[in-house]
Amino acid sequence: MRFGWSSKASFQRVLWLAVIISLIVALVYFVIYWYQPFSEFWNQLLSNLFTQVVSLVGAIFAVMTWSRYDESDAPRSVWGNFAAGLCLWFAGEVTWGYINTTVGEVPIGLQDVFWIVAYFFFGRALLRQYRILNQPSTRELWMRILLGSATLLVLTFAIYWVVISISETQDVLGAVVNSFYPAADLTMALIALWLARNFSGGAFSRPWLGLLVFTISDFMYAWLEASGMYAWSLEQGNLLTAIADISYLIAYLVLALGVLYQWLFLKYGLRSSGDVR
Repeated sequence: MRFGWSSKASFQRVLWLAVIISLIVALVYFVIYWYQPFSEFWNQLLSNLFTQVVSLVGAIFAVMTWSRYDESDAPRSVWGNFAAGLCLWFAGEVTWGYINTTVGEVPIGLQDVFWIVAYFFFGRALLRQYRILNQPSTRELWMRILLGSATLLVLTFAIYWVVISISETQDVLGAVVNSFYPAADLTMALIALWLARNFSGGAFSRPWLGLLVFTISDFMYAWLEASGMYAWSLEQGNLLTAIADISYLIAYLVLALGVLYQWLFLKYGLRSSGDVR
């Protein structure tokens, strides 16, 4: 390794650098979002670009992690599905940001197709991880799939009921779709944490921690959008919209750091304690 750093030192330095950069990104995003130092167009464009770039970085880290495995390695399929899901999330962010910048209010549409399909790949990643860790029978595997699906369904309609109760929205489709996201975030995060606790899958659980933050931001968005309180432009912004949007970016940062941690673990953590030349 250059500079005479050991593998452990390189691991820690890169990780801490990424954390510092993430804090700076969050701070700059807050300044642009809250103080709006540029014109309305540029403030709106930059706020969307921040989310798009961070989501892209997370997807790139996931692809890099996937590429570290050989085709014969079982985790390769896990990370392939996870990376595919993050790439679809990036596509959704680009679509949402383009509509928001050019039109303003973003209705249910193509971006939701990207985001919802992404959860299919996330589910496949968790399923493959479960099969690697536990090697279940076919019957047990289907029972877990049904249990996860039932949990997702129950959480979606529970959140939907809360949203319509406190907002009295007439947009049923929008409320259902927006309620799906925090329900899916929470379901995936809980499954990942359960795998980590019961089957020693801790290394893979770190990227999923960002979904716990997504659960909060997505729930706030569902409520604010249904109640008509979500501000579609920064100039019309309010405190609750700011909290929802800033926590959304933070969720992407946490997720990206989790994926980076896994890539660094593969690059440095599994090697000997000596220097890597």
